[in-house]
Amino acid sequence: MRAARLYKAGEKFKIEDIEKPRLEKNTAIIKVKAAGVCATELDFIEGIFPINPSPLVPGHEISGDIEEIDPAVRTEFKVGDKVVIYNVMNCGLCWYCRNDFENDCPNRAGQIGFTVNGGFEEYVKVPISSLTHLPSNVSYEEGAVLACSGMTAVHSTRRAGTKMGDIVAVNGIGGVGLMCIQIAKICGARVIGIADSEEKAELAKKAGADDTIIVSPPYDGYKKLGEQIRKITNEKGLDVFYELVGTTNTLNAGVDSLGIGGRLMIIGYKDRQNLNFYPVDLLIKEGQILTSVAGCKRDLELSLRFANEKRANPIITNRIPLEKINDAIQLIIDRKIKGRSVIMMDMK
Repeated sequence: MRAARLYKAGEKFKIEDIEKPRLEKNTAIIKVKAAGVCATELDFIEGIFPINPSPLVPGHEISGDIEEIDPAVRTEFKVGDKVVIYNVMNCGLCWYCRNDFENDCPNRAGQIGFTVNGGFEEYVKVPISSLTHLPSNVSYEEGAVLACSGMTAVHSTRRAGTKMGDIVAVNGIGGVGLMCIQIAKICGARVIGIADSEEKAELAKKAGADDTIIVSPPYDGYKKLGEQIRKITNEKGLDVFYELVGTTNTLNAGVDSLGIGGRLMIIGYKDRQNLNFYPVDLLIKEGQILTSVAGCKRDLELSLRFANEKRANPIITNRIPLEKINDAIQLIIDRKIKGRSVIMMDMK
């Protein structure tokens, strides 16, 4: 079968023929239909994440059909079902799994697309516990992207406690940011989208943002972002600042933009970019710093439900065959991707 593999940092994906995975106990073999290309894939190429094992087939946003399933397992799933994959191979038994931290399970067997082969191959082996039904009104490509961006947006919004009447800002209008806007709107919040171009500001508005602010390169405008936010909010400031860019400047701007009791929700990051601010600036607001990584299976299920009801849908602008995966990565590097790229396995 065809697969896109990485051998070491600094190299491009290599399209190779490898052996199809074999069914094992408690697993299913999925015929991959769609696999989203996330900026996280770039972290492997840049050496932020280790490529271990090497070679590795990344791809943690996966949808497809069940080709085989362990017949000894009693389950609602069967051969032929359309599914989306939850990529954390958690134990399901520990305190963390039972208390809404399954994405941080210390006993997990691995993470699909990170430590075991993922969706950039024609067939992928996954635990049966990772299967989620793809709803009838959601396409394969939408389902795949929701396995990351949708799940992340729901999880971070729950952790931030976003509620009706809140004023929030989403800094970084990419795949996850666009979903954060939509989920915050579902919660009843007023949303300010912070974009780096007119095009992305328009995408933010399309996703439901009530206001937009453009901070273009070289991004000096972040020094005045708090002032702009206070002007827009009649001096109130923000209840939540969703931070998806992850630079020192944007993190500091997030702290400055908060109102009384505001929460800085850190989702994005950059290598060697640290939070660096005077604690009193946050203390006098009784503000909070929160973080969120990926999500729980129920976050994925909820994002799929919202998509099935057409209340929140990922913006997909680039559907490509597996052989063009390096082109999709280059779009991320060049900051030219609007929304998400998706690998369509049946596309030639």
